[in-house]
Amino acid sequence: MNTDLFLISKSAFSSAVKGVSNIRKTSVFKAIILMAALGLPFLFYHNRHNYTSTFFSLDTVVTVKSDKNITEPIKNEIIHLDTVFGCYSDNSEVSELNRKKRMICSPELADFISQTEELCRTCGYGVDISAGNLTKLWHDSLENRLLPDDEKIADLLETNGQKNIVISGNEVTLKNGTCIDPGAAAKGYALDRIKDICVSSGSEYTVVSTGSSTLLYSSDPEHVFTCGIKADKENIAGTAEVKPCFVSTSGDYERCTEINGKSYHHILDMNTGYPSETGLSSVTVFCDSGLKSDFLSTLIFAEGTEGIEKYLDSDEFQVVAVDKKGNILKSDSLDFTGA
Repeated sequence: MNTDLFLISKSAFSSAVKGVSNIRKTSVFKAIILMAALGLPFLFYHNRHNYTSTFFSLDTVVTVKSDKNITEPIKNEIIHLDTVFGCYSDNSEVSELNRKKRMICSPELADFISQTEELCRTCGYGVDISAGNLTKLWHDSLENRLLPDDEKIADLLETNGQKNIVISGNEVTLKNGTCIDPGAAAKGYALDRIKDICVSSGSEYTVVSTGSSTLLYSSDPEHVFTCGIKADKENIAGTAEVKPCFVSTSGDYERCTEINGKSYHHILDMNTGYPSETGLSSVTVFCDSGLKSDFLSTLIFAEGTEGIEKYLDSDEFQVVAVDKKGNILKSDSLDFTGA
């Protein structure tokens, strides 16, 4: 997962929307962050940062840019949360919980599980952190360029379900052989905590990218960020003007594997146990909660074109989605300009 930094002049913007390959380095007018992990929109912002940091954590390249010298505490917090949520690390807290099935968890992990359960109850179960057995099966299978066995998928589907996660204070119990995978929302949760650091530091302007999710922070609630929306791996759909918020994108054209002429992506349908057969290429959600933006981008993508209309009129978040035919589906309230 890579995050590339480019400098772009105003005159080069028209070239940028025709193809990222046309971007060239010029004198500083605005900076553009191309977050490629899941096709996250690239971001234009004024050159107001004095402190920068780039490092690998949460299974992605993390980029921090701020007007305050807070890159180190932000890095330390993200690396700490990686030791909590890293489900593919044997030493993480999530892995320990998956092995023990019952333990007193850190406040961060217990809080994350509680908040995610609440989102499932209010928004839907198309995202399910209890599907850790299933996501690991697909992760390992696709790494080896093999399709998992149908019977194995059916067996592991039986271990899914929020009913199999019991929380009492900070004690978490996993029942029925369940394992959790926080990957669908952990980056967003981390950015919620990073925002607290920005506020307490007195920062006026901070941008933190974790690949598929980004914090656009400004102490000025009227500050406007310009985000470019990718239609697919090669094309730009347009740009959105947004005030300080969190941005998350889910798409089927990154982190995918081709087997026997068919492409398989990482977002699973919790009803079938297979990668979601959706009419969408990407979904981007703008929201005042990092956890919710991360959760919703995955949920809306998994539900596909048939279920998207009910999200476009929300007062709590805004959506831009691109379907397989290149059509743009967006919230009417979003200031969006097509490429």
